[in-house]
Amino acid sequence: MPAAARALVETLVAGGVEHLFTLSGNQILSVYDAAIGRPLALYHTRHEAAAVHMADAWGRLTERPGVALVTAGPGHLNALSALYGALMEDSPVVLLSGASPRGERGLGAFQDIDQAAAARPVTKAAWTAEDPARLGQDVARALALAQSGRPGPVHLSLPGDVLDANVPEAKPAPVAVAPPALARASDVTAALAALTEAKRPVIVAGPGMARGRRWAAVQKLARSLAVPALPSESPRGLNDPWLRGANARLAEADVVLLLGKALDFSLRFGRAPAWPAGCRFVQVTAEPAPKRDGVVSIIADPPTVVDQLTAAAPSPAATGWADEVARTRAATPPAWSELRRSAATPMHPLAVCAAVQPWLDRGATLIADGGEFGQWAQAGLDARERLINGPSGSIGSAMPMAIAARLARPAAPVFALLGDGTFGFHALEVDTALPAAVRGRGRQRRALERRAPAPDPALRRRARGRLLAAADALRPRRRGARRPRRARRARGRSARSPRARRRLRQARRHQRRDRRRPRPHLRQGCRFALTRHRVAPRVPRALTSVVGGCGGPCRGPPLS
Repeated sequence: MPAAARALVETLVAGGVEHLFTLSGNQILSVYDAAIGRPLALYHTRHEAAAVHMADAWGRLTERPGVALVTAGPGHLNALSALYGALMEDSPVVLLSGASPRGERGLGAFQDIDQAAAARPVTKAAWTAEDPARLGQDVARALALAQSGRPGPVHLSLPGDVLDANVPEAKPAPVAVAPPALARASDVTAALAALTEAKRPVIVAGPGMARGRRWAAVQKLARSLAVPALPSESPRGLNDPWLRGANARLAEADVVLLLGKALDFSLRFGRAPAWPAGCRFVQVTAEPAPKRDGVVSIIADPPTVVDQLTAAAPSPAATGWADEVARTRAATPPAWSELRRSAATPMHPLAVCAAVQPWLDRGATLIADGGEFGQWAQAGLDARERLINGPSGSIGSAMPMAIAARLARPAAPVFALLGDGTFGFHALEVDTALPAAVRGRGRQRRALERRAPAPDPALRRRARGRLLAAADALRPRRRGARRPRRARRARGRSARSPRARRRLRQARRHQRRDRRRPRPHLRQGCRFALTRHRVAPRVPRALTSVVGGCGGPCRGPPLS
């Protein structure tokens, strides 16, 4: 086994990497050999972008680098679009790509392109490993860069002859993460003075500051200053459906503290009429930002600056402004309550949200993706842990992200809510989820299911009718047989009618038949949801997919 490939694997293990999201190819086979017997689980996807999406989700949820390994040429290029999403989300991701041998460059080698140059626009750094003896150091540097300063993706190309080389040692290289940069005391004092003297201050947190422990720190700062804090993660910016009516209140702000958030298109570049004339901005960023009128930049680590501001915050003055913004954000249109309870067909997206919300209240992870149905999910649901497509505006990442979310939080179920068109991007990653489910932690899953919320009886009756209708529609029939009518709602009909009893016996017979079929890959159980007569593929119980159509009521939630 080549020692250089062993050094790569040992460095990953020493750096705390537990999972490697990959799609195989000739140039990276030696890495697979080196991973045998090591505590590094491999997850083989059906598309290279899916491997990066899984690494992205892992990085967001754990704040540790997610590592993807793909092959050269087309495989590398397939992964780049997902890298852009990770870059815009401040997600620590390392993409390792196989590459053609160094001695064949420029001679027409198989899949020979300048992969580092292709990756540079969507990464913090990208380079090619040239020295087999320093391959471990290259991997350690990539892991460190992904976590240092502003988190983001890093790319390292791995020529085949570098991986296959024999070197004297295969020891892991240490991962040295740069210490966070502190803000100057004068900058902290000036920022606090601007916030406390303002009449309507607002804190806006960027994608990297709007999740996990960082968002908890931002909320602590907001409470200590009695200032409203709002996340800004959606490409719709000020029209983010998750903000509901609070986005309109931003037009009243006089001082805005931006934490890890650029004053970009999503905030209308800080210009009127989205913002009032004379509004001042204090931008905390780990990277230098362009100088602009009315914007004061603090070049420091945003999480560290939040801690500095919280420690030095004076006693807040009770103005009621923060409570007013919070009430506005929590409010929903009056018609939404009826739509959540509606039994109409086709099912309204808010009815789906009503069924999912009790699970999110108990700690389930939400993945929302898509242009129409995904926007309804973001507007109608609140989750402590959630992932969306982010400022890049790309769609299609929900299925691979849901798999990685299950790995990052094995004790919590995952709900992936996405539109039917979005589902088509990575639908076959369901096949990636099945082997992962077999290795899942059944004891934790069963314990969580015992704590599951009791289902709404009305929702159960509707679901049963839809399942019976789907069974009628999908059951094979002999040629010329009459097609059964779709099940009607039992309005005014006795539950003990002959037809009801016949359907119940039929459903139980089908359940017994399904249980007798040998399906070892589904022994964890499965669940599927129906909306608009679209059936999501069978997926593990830990991973529930809700597929919504874009027709009918799926027009997107009102923006205010």
